[in-house]
Amino acid sequence: MLATGASCPVGPSVSGVVDRAPAGADAVEITYLGVGGWIMERGDVRVMTAPLFSNPSFVGTGLTGIVSDSAAVDAGLNGRDLSDVRAILVGHGHYDHLMDVPYVARRYAPTARIVTTTTVQNLLGTWAGLDDRLVLVDDSAGDVDHMGRWIDLGPGLRVLPLRSNHAPHFDGYTFYAGTVDTPRDTPPRWATEWLDGPSFAFLIDFLDADGSVAFRIYYQDAVAGAPRGFAPAELMAERPSDVAIFVPSTFDQVDWHPEAFVANLRPRWVLLGHWEDFFGPPSGEARSVALTDVNHFRARLRRVHEGEHWLPDLNTVFRFPVR
Repeated sequence: MLATGASCPVGPSVSGVVDRAPAGADAVEITYLGVGGWIMERGDVRVMTAPLFSNPSFVGTGLTGIVSDSAAVDAGLNGRDLSDVRAILVGHGHYDHLMDVPYVARRYAPTARIVTTTTVQNLLGTWAGLDDRLVLVDDSAGDVDHMGRWIDLGPGLRVLPLRSNHAPHFDGYTFYAGTVDTPRDTPPRWATEWLDGPSFAFLIDFLDADGSVAFRIYYQDAVAGAPRGFAPAELMAERPSDVAIFVPSTFDQVDWHPEAFVANLRPRWVLLGHWEDFFGPPSGEARSVALTDVNHFRARLRRVHEGEHWLPDLNTVFRFPVR
């Protein structure tokens, strides 16, 4: 069923530059790389989330094995300079979030730390050459009732991991579920070997010189069933999110998504990621990931969120003012 056109056209999506910041204003810029990949920056402070460019076919994920395609990554990044990116956030271990990360980290972001889970650490094992760059989040994560522990990523930037989960893909079943408990010495060759492990969302804070929050972004790594994936209620009462990045894919497999997350985060703006069909190279036609009615998701979002939200095409850039 997935392979025979269960995705559908969506619209309207946006492309180019969406600018909500006055000219010359202190602003945060957020760029969509496709699937789960985003670049977030304020001046020279930059962080990113795990991108996917290889986009193996549906048949490949089940029958022929998959590997990271360095040529596809190079084409997707198109000469983009990521040398000053401080961290790559990886919330779970499925191939569409992790498979391209080793090449991106080695080739494009050589000093970035990989903020992630023990399962991801073991998936990368000894073969990826990234062990000394990993920051594990399993014991520092917060949730709706507990603050957790912020991860300091240098002046002007901190990240809070949030305990989440991965919604089922279809009829209550989650593909590639499980943990990896020992380090691998070779790369996974099948989609079934890229196990999710525990899933995490993230709060990303851009800070002023005095340590106060200048801009707050919530990043959802996968659809979660509320209250999993929530930010601490105490923290949101002090300072809600400026931008929330939600995942529409398989949202209807859980209850009250996005409604419960809007109530928890109270975002000013909402961006939608990981919404498009990624079983093959980008086609230029905005088509949703299989078995997801993105238009229905957006209709539900509009009922509870009065601000603007966007469904971005690849390489869309958003500029938001710091408040």
